[in-house]
Order: sequence, then structure tokens, then C-alpha cells
Amino acid sequence: MQTEKDNNIKVTRLANDSGYYNNVFKKTEKILSVILYILSETKETRNIETLISNIKDRTLKAHEISLETLTAQGHEEAAAITKFQHTIVSLDSTLRLARVANVIPEDLHTIVSDQLDTVLRYVNNHYLAKQGISVEDLLSDEVSGAAKKTPKASTPTSRQRRVNIPAGDISTDAFLVYSQMTDRAERIKTVLEAKPQATIKDISEVITDVSEKTIQRELNSLIEKGQVIREGERRWSRYSATK
Repeated sequence: MQTEKDNNIKVTRLANDSGYYNNVFKKTEKILSVILYILSETKETRNIETLISNIKDRTLKAHEISLETLTAQGHEEAAAITKFQHTIVSLDSTLRLARVANVIPEDLHTIVSDQLDTVLRYVNNHYLAKQGISVEDLLSDEVSGAAKKTPKASTPTSRQRRVNIPAGDISTDAFLVYSQMTDRAERIKTVLEAKPQATIKDISEVITDVSEKTIQRELNSLIEKGQVIREGERRWSRYSATK
């Protein structure tokens, strides 16, 4: 006899997987936002107009495909994620061409490319049983000869992760581009380099994803390491990065 329970079919989608949602979809969304911000600050000329347009198109396409993966059911996951990976590889290849053409600064390209590769490796290891692809694996299939000549770091650890914020520029957009993708201590130091004599409140207005107490703990650790100096006491304390 068939029961009501037998008639209920549980449908699971990637949108219900918190690991995928947070570590793949939301992270990709942030990276794509950074790319669009960089492009908005890039002065277009006739020589690079087509390249800029291609990057924008592939960035928006990557977001569209990432949204599609959220609705993929169990038997569709592998195909949906593989399609997503190819889209990210295509975007990364175009960014490498932009780097060769000096359209995108090397330090910003390094950060964005490294983060794209991190996303690909995550889905490869967690959702495709290591049968997926990475930026490095398929680069030769996606880029032209000019991009193939671009020097690549042999390992992620050899890449330069620290970049500089223009003095005094700690706007939300600037912080997103220049320091959001580094670790918490580095983010705090970046803010202090841009705005010396900052209070904890000043820092918390830029770094909004952690509490003021957490920022205080990080500051104390940086002070002990000699990387940050404090002037004043208690609520009047102000912090600066050491020179």
C-alpha cells in the first residue's frame, strides 16, 4: 500500500547547500563585483574598447551561469558546475589578455585571478570528485598566443597579495577592490595605511563583516607584533600602521 510519505519526493538543489552558496556562489558574486568596479574605473580608449566590452560580457555571463547552478538538482549538479567552471576559465583568460595589454594593473589582476582559481578548486574538490578543471589546467585551451606568453606564478604562495590603497581613500568601493580579499589582519593594516590615526569605529565602518571587539583583538595582536602603534587610551585610542 502506497503511503502519503511515499508520494513525497524530496528535491535538493545547490541553493540549499550552505557550503556551495557561501564558498562558491557568494564568493563568485563578490569577485565579479570587483571586476566590474575595476572596469568602471578604467579609462576606455578606442584601442581597448572591444577588450573591455568582452570582459563585461563574460563577467555578466559568469554571474548568469552561477545563478543557474543554484537551481540544479542532484543529477544536474555535475553538468551545471562544469559549465560554470568553463565560464570562469573563459573570463580569467580574457582578464589575462587585459593584463598583457596593460588594461588592468598587475596587482589587481593577481588578486582576482587567484580568487577565481580558489573558487574553481573548491568546486573541483567538493563537488566533482577532483574531475573538474582549474584556471591553470585549461588556460592553454582558452587563451590566444599572446596570453600564453604571460608569466604565471608556479604556486599561489608566490603571488604578491598586498596592494596599496591611494592615500586617504577608504571608501567602500576602494576597500572592496584593494583589500577585501586578504586576511583580516591585512585588511586592518590596509585601512590604517590609508587613514592614519583611525579609531576602532573608523575601521569598523570600512570592515563591516566583523565586530568591533574582533577588530580590537586583531589590533592588540598587531601592536604586540610591532606592526601597529596606538596613541591615547580607551575610547580616545587611535591607531596607525608602523612605517
